Amino acid sequence: MEEWRFIDFGLVDIRDMMAMDEAILKGDGGNTFFFWTPKKSIILGFFQKADVELDLTRCRDYTITRRISGGGIAFSDERCRQINYGVVGTIDNELFPLDIIESYKQICGVLIDTLVHYGLNAAFRPINDIVVDNKKISGNAQTRWEGKLLQNGTLLLDFDIEEMLRISNIPKEKFLDKKIASIREGLTWLDRELGEQRDMEEVKDIIKKKFEERFHIRLKTAALTREERDLTNNLLPKYYSHEWVYR
Repeated sequence: MEEWRFIDFGLVDIRDMMAMDEAILKGDGGNTFFFWTPKKSIILGFFQKADVELDLTRCRDYTITRRISGGGIAFSDERCRQINYGVVGTIDNELFPLDIIESYKQICGVLIDTLVHYGLNAAFRPINDIVVDNKKISGNAQTRWEGKLLQNGTLLLDFDIEEMLRISNIPKEKFLDKKIASIREGLTWLDRELGEQRDMEEVKDIIKKKFEERFHIRLKTAALTREERDLTNNLLPKYYSHEWVYR
């Protein structure tokens, strides 16, 4: 059975993680599946503008950076009850299809399998969301580079939706209709759906198992290669820079 590398970075500064993220995509480590838990932070999608998406005066105690993939904001509160994952692999039209939606569907299937394991009615919602009873529980983003893809996503175990709304730069006209209510009703998290708090390590173990089953591989714990560590060090200044974050 083919072995893939597995890394759990644990609780990490998102600027360091985004540098490692890019290094894994562009490095020599091969097919890799990894976890990390973000500290209190905001990750902007590649095409987003910070001052459009956020009320920056309310974000002063948040670490903010930008990722190389598209999509929307990844918001992490101080509860640290999110499982963030990354997958890097070669696009081969079987495991990782060339078609973007099909590749999202394949990788997101791992989290869907996990949620189904817990008895939840989980499904894929194109282009890149996972929902439980039509409520979003996972957002995902992807980028591609020289025949490889990088997909990141998060599974919400708990979530402070009021805090997310507080720091978001929501136009005043949206308060005049049911938009805010629809945002609250359109999101959910695992603890809420199960009616109890699950241990994060337990959920990670289920995700790993479902990943191995779906891709017919075995995950082997390893570390970054020397090349990836060097790439990370070279990339760190970018992810800490004002120019990258607020461009």
